[in-house]
Amino acid sequence: MKNLFNSFYSIVLLALCLITFSNCSDSDDGGDVGDTDNGITAIGTETEKTISIYGETVEISFTASGKWTPSLQYSTGTDWAAITNTSGNSAAGKGGVKVKINKNESGKERVLTVVVQVEGYKTPVTVCTITQGGGSGAAEDLALNEYMDKYLKEHYLFKEEYNTLDVDYASVSYDNFLSTYLLPMKTNIEDGGTYRAFSVNAGKRYIYSYIMETGASRTRANTRATSVVGSGLGTFFSSYMPDKTTIGLAIGYVYLESPAQKAGLRRGDVIVAVNGTTLNKSNYQQYMSTLFYAGGGETFKIGYRRKILDESRGDYDLVDGTTTLTTGSYNNSPILNSMFIKDKKENKFNIGYLVYLGFDLNFAEDLKYVIQQFKAEGITDLILDLRFNNGGSVELARYLAASIAGTSHRSDVFMRMQRNSGADEYIRFGDGDDLNLKSVRIICSEETASASELIISGLRGIDFPVKLFGSRTEGKNVGMEVQEYKYGNKYYEFAPITFRSFNAKDWGDYADGIDPDVMLNNQNSSYEDDIDNVFPYAFGDWDNFDFNYPLYWALCDVQGVDPTTGEPVKRSGRAGLTRSSKDEIIRVPSVPLKRPAGTFGSLIYNKPEVENLY
Repeated sequence: MKNLFNSFYSIVLLALCLITFSNCSDSDDGGDVGDTDNGITAIGTETEKTISIYGETVEISFTASGKWTPSLQYSTGTDWAAITNTSGNSAAGKGGVKVKINKNESGKERVLTVVVQVEGYKTPVTVCTITQGGGSGAAEDLALNEYMDKYLKEHYLFKEEYNTLDVDYASVSYDNFLSTYLLPMKTNIEDGGTYRAFSVNAGKRYIYSYIMETGASRTRANTRATSVVGSGLGTFFSSYMPDKTTIGLAIGYVYLESPAQKAGLRRGDVIVAVNGTTLNKSNYQQYMSTLFYAGGGETFKIGYRRKILDESRGDYDLVDGTTTLTTGSYNNSPILNSMFIKDKKENKFNIGYLVYLGFDLNFAEDLKYVIQQFKAEGITDLILDLRFNNGGSVELARYLAASIAGTSHRSDVFMRMQRNSGADEYIRFGDGDDLNLKSVRIICSEETASASELIISGLRGIDFPVKLFGSRTEGKNVGMEVQEYKYGNKYYEFAPITFRSFNAKDWGDYADGIDPDVMLNNQNSSYEDDIDNVFPYAFGDWDNFDFNYPLYWALCDVQGVDPTTGEPVKRSGRAGLTRSSKDEIIRVPSVPLKRPAGTFGSLIYNKPEVENLY
């Protein structure tokens, strides 16, 4: 755990200096169309897809060098799938196919191959291979759907409308059950939201309630650190580079001791090439997903760009670099960075800074370790960075809030849970590791949700001074009580929305989000009116105040210094910089990336037993 801390005994005031991206229109294709053996230059969707026995419509997109014709090839039988729509097939450029696959009643697995023949090319190309299950999961789906339905009818926060629905257990797989029945509802708008403007799903609704398989052994959240397999890369900010063709993926964060960190990658690096292929408008989304969801034992040659300080000029150069990233296992601790910021010379402040990704009970001891280190060091102020924190365990949020508020508030109400049944429950601050603080500063964004918002609401409910920096939060004032089911040798975590949250002042009206006290980015379509026009992302690491602009503003606030004119701190060898101009950023849609179970929502783990369905 020692690697969680870096001590700064003298710190320089640095202003944010960002990569400048040149302007270009969204109509730019992002890459040259070259000759290929089959006429397909890029495939923008999964080339292999597995669907349930219940069937679905699969959308496939690609770029072709000319007019093209699609066809279907069946592993067995015929006419159990159909092409329902094509687009862009009359000329070169982007195209798409929609294929509807019927319910599989054969009892055997079957494979559908979607083939495209481009005019002028001899060789057809397979753009997607679709494998459909043969029925082995039918009993499992029926059992899970039945239990979800019964639970929702009794406990769902919006059960009045839900109980009017005509639910068919056999019509859908368990993993599509909630989206099938909850998304069309009208009264449950608090159960979810809409994807942001810069998502590939912009404007589409999503729901918070979820069910997911957690493995072949019980994985209820506990205090045992878990190991995952992958790259260790977090979310990305995707934008054009100055050449108006290359698209860069700026890394939002890197897990400590992960394969990505061991490969030398860090927050703010901009990935521009993978395995020798330059990222462009046609392929960047595919590589974004590939890197985020990579399994074990995969090797990628990464080309990236990084801002490197030129001490002689007092400015940054954009430097190209390459590294080899081999995926593997690592502990995905939500502690992304923690450090002390000290004024050793005059001893005016001793600030604790914590970047915290999620209230995950698997890593409760990691959070407690950091808070106890802050306490032992005698910090005078805390800057809590929750910009990427989607929430998680209410119990951990209560612990952190109690450590901030102190023992004098132990008996005060942290949160009131209001259920549909009227059986309200009060959660009090209780015990924590008292940090002896008089206030707290929190960095928040549109990704700050649920348990993170409970921290803000709960502290303000007892009039504890909280100051927010960043952008408007997600606005999730509802929570879930997690249920665990077992079917055969598999475990499932089911977390439907069952309660609303209120603080000690009976305030919980933040379904549209909580505004920051200092608005660094208003999340509108213009970058010209933002103090930090790429927030919550950046083009530098957490401890570089040239790029961690919200930390700089919070630090100025601690010292009572105007961040636009003052120099609150200095780091050896550097003079204070000023930000002279706005940056031209042309952002492109990002792929929504899912986080592990237990790291989103306001989760109450209050049922120690597991219900065995079979």
